Amino acid sequence: MKWRRFSLLLFLSFWLSTCSENGVEQIPVQVPPGLKVPDGMVYIPEGEFTYGHREDPKTALGKKIVLKAFLIDRYEIQRGDYRKFKPDYQFTPGKEKFPVTLVTFEEARAYCASAGKRLPTEREWEKAARGPKGGKWPWGKYQKHPNNGYSGFIPEPVDKRTEWISPYGVYGMGHNVWEWMADDWDYNGMPGQEKGLYKVIRGGLYQFHLIIDFSPTYARNYMEPGARYNFIGSRCARDVG
Repeated sequence: MKWRRFSLLLFLSFWLSTCSENGVEQIPVQVPPGLKVPDGMVYIPEGEFTYGHREDPKTALGKKIVLKAFLIDRYEIQRGDYRKFKPDYQFTPGKEKFPVTLVTFEEARAYCASAGKRLPTEREWEKAARGPKGGKWPWGKYQKHPNNGYSGFIPEPVDKRTEWISPYGVYGMGHNVWEWMADDWDYNGMPGQEKGLYKVIRGGLYQFHLIIDFSPTYARNYMEPGARYNFIGSRCARDVG
């Protein structure tokens, strides 16, 4: 009886140790020999993934596509790092690790270029968020946002939510700021006069007064490239090789 109780405790201890840190199983990735992944970036291997959702007509409708390998920032651009690029950028002291906000599309692109990077494409961002299995949420099952009941956008440090990371270990995809993408906003049947007017943003929160919802991995949103809001930031990507 004592042995059975000990075995059960041992199993529970092992199960908790493997599941408590992250909310989703991490995909083992083999980095090619000779490729050095820069600090703060994640290697996303070449392969197939589900792009869009079959019931959302403004997405790619859940088709399978193959994407070449690329690198993407593990975290959204931090305010402290952005100030090094733009010394007059202002933010509240002590919030250096919060996601950068109030930046336009061009400002975000210029920051990435200064670091030898670029803005991610929608395809890259979505694959990094959902993995090859096409998950609706980066972290697996749906859950209510803990800030429900509060009015207004409440950002968090970019590395705070270890339980809300993607299958590739990327943070902030679906629960912090919206992020500028390299792509123009378009969709099937889009009026011609609207083309080229907006840029895609991905991965932020939906807010309806006191209700806050996560955005699914395939969710697309858009904004004028000159927009500057407290809920829009970015991250960078880079080609492999």
